Amino acid sequence: MTPPLVCFVTFNRAGLIARNLAALLNTTEDFELYIIDNNSQDDTWKFIESLKDDRIKCKKRFDLNRGVVYAINYALSKRKKDQYFIHIDCDVYIKTKDWITQFMKVMNTFPEIGLLGVARDTLFQEKNISPKIVTKDGISYYQYHSVIGSCICLRPELFDYIGYFNEETCWADVDTSLRINRFTPYKTGFIQSIEIEQTQYVRCEQCMLKKQCTVLKKSMTCLDIHKSRHKHGEFAKKFRNKLSIYLNEVNAGKRTVYCASIHDPDSIRNHVYNKEWAEENFQFYIDYAN
Repeated sequence: MTPPLVCFVTFNRAGLIARNLAALLNTTEDFELYIIDNNSQDDTWKFIESLKDDRIKCKKRFDLNRGVVYAINYALSKRKKDQYFIHIDCDVYIKTKDWITQFMKVMNTFPEIGLLGVARDTLFQEKNISPKIVTKDGISYYQYHSVIGSCICLRPELFDYIGYFNEETCWADVDTSLRINRFTPYKTGFIQSIEIEQTQYVRCEQCMLKKQCTVLKKSMTCLDIHKSRHKHGEFAKKFRNKLSIYLNEVNAGKRTVYCASIHDPDSIRNHVYNKEWAEENFQFYIDYAN
């Protein structure tokens, strides 16, 4: 099997990024890692440049932050046909050493799974959800219709149906779960055997980059920079109607569930793509998140 393509998108919080990438690489698991930096303004890119690991296939820094979906789709456009695609949010610290093996074990046992996510210990309680547990040959997963991002693994065959993450809505995990469960033969769920943490910052005195930090000299922290430029909440409020309009068009047969990407010109030529919407979304992040 071709090793999975792992996509890790960074945006400031250098101390947290360093901690989580170090954990990600501290395993013997095989994968192809694409690290995409969304124009961080702290020491994130300097740290990324210093990393040396044969599994790192791409270090890419965008000149502007155009949103996480833009960045994810850049990596996704590099995926080989038979390659699993794993996206890891930059606030995810993976504690399980054989996490790729655990993903593949569940995917191989349950061919109906299109997308498998990892839930931190308290997620189900926080969201007040009770997923259905499905078990076969001693292996199980939580079947649920909406998988919140954090760390997700997508089956190669799924992309024949959905194409890319939706640049026209930029709703990422919510949009993708809906598309899979409503319009493809596949299901979504959570894996039980991978343990993660989602700490939102690393204290300066505990940061592995504290000796070379350039941000503290400006009487700031990398968390301060992140907070001032993190605009996902504002985006969702402004453009929440796009998702329902898109889904209505698919339901009405005006388009298929396949979403094209600006990183794949052939996909745009061969499928419906609301360029005006996509550019409006990218521009929002250009204007407010850089």
